[in-house]
Amino acid sequence: MELLRIVWRDYRWPFVAVVLLSLASAGLGIGVIAFINQRLLGTFTDPWRILPEFLGLIALLLAITLASQLALTTLGHYFVYRLRGQLIKRILDTNIERVEQIGSARLLASLSSDVRYITVAFVRLPELVQGGVLTIGVTVYLGWLSPSMLAVTALWVIVTVLIGMRLVARVYRHMAKLRESEDRLYADYQSVIEGRKELALNRDRAEWLYRDVYTPNAEEYRHHIIRGDTYHLSAVNWFNIMMLGAIGVVFFLANGLGWASAQVATTFSLTLLFLRTPLIQAIGAFPPLINARVAFEKISALDLAEHRDTFDSDTQRHDWQVLALEQVCYRYPAEEARPGFAIGPIDLTLKRGEVVFLIGGNGSGKS
Repeated sequence: MELLRIVWRDYRWPFVAVVLLSLASAGLGIGVIAFINQRLLGTFTDPWRILPEFLGLIALLLAITLASQLALTTLGHYFVYRLRGQLIKRILDTNIERVEQIGSARLLASLSSDVRYITVAFVRLPELVQGGVLTIGVTVYLGWLSPSMLAVTALWVIVTVLIGMRLVARVYRHMAKLRESEDRLYADYQSVIEGRKELALNRDRAEWLYRDVYTPNAEEYRHHIIRGDTYHLSAVNWFNIMMLGAIGVVFFLANGLGWASAQVATTFSLTLLFLRTPLIQAIGAFPPLINARVAFEKISALDLAEHRDTFDSDTQRHDWQVLALEQVCYRYPAEEARPGFAIGPIDLTLKRGEVVFLIGGNGSGKS
């Protein structure tokens, strides 16, 4: 829903244009099937007239499909550019204390992984729309050919979809856990990169970091991504094979039980074969949408400042001579690994032009 809200707010008319192109592609696909059924499956007297018409339909379908995909790709690049820019601006507008509480690992994870997940979902969203529209259009057409065969075929497809959705629900659970593991891995990467000097000197600490910190997080990430991919591939293959099974059911109803003619059965089979790819694409769009939902939740949990287009700069040049702190206190907030602590009250006077050295041990509050 958050993705749809952003699309409708910021990309309403370009996205509507892309969806209309996708719908035109879907309608032309159904038209090609109808043309094959009515003009090519039966006997025809003028093949040299029908062939150019058929090739013209194919060329038009290719052009519109390619145009919709190129428009969607271009819009997707604009989307990721703006989304990443807004996230950067929100980080710049957030107070320093909150940014330090979040930590650079979580921010980097959101700027890279979360933005990527949302972008992929944005690109795959029209596939879901196109698959749904194609399914409705194909259902109407097949119902016109044979209502009884459509009833059995629809029941078969509905059962296929319900079981597939159960598999997709398992994908969501593992993707949510996968995103948590990714945050921890980014923290481990940060520890390795920023602590490389200390780790080079203290090999025991380096071994501890690798064996007891990084390796369990990497193994957890591996576990959830394998499980998520397993359920995703199971859902895709389930749809693929069950749609082929539906073709066998169609010919059994037509030739075995005599529910329809061979021509109608052939049309049903061609239509199901044509519908298989859009249905698989529509189901395949669910995991990216699930990832986007998790990504939006992670970005929302950062609790950054609201996005503003402007930089409110009130910086002015002052001819100051003295900066004075009088009874200043500050409390560091509690973190996951340690409680917060306070310093102060502090009295300090700084005069313009003088050099002051602030000396103290690590964690004494110099910052």
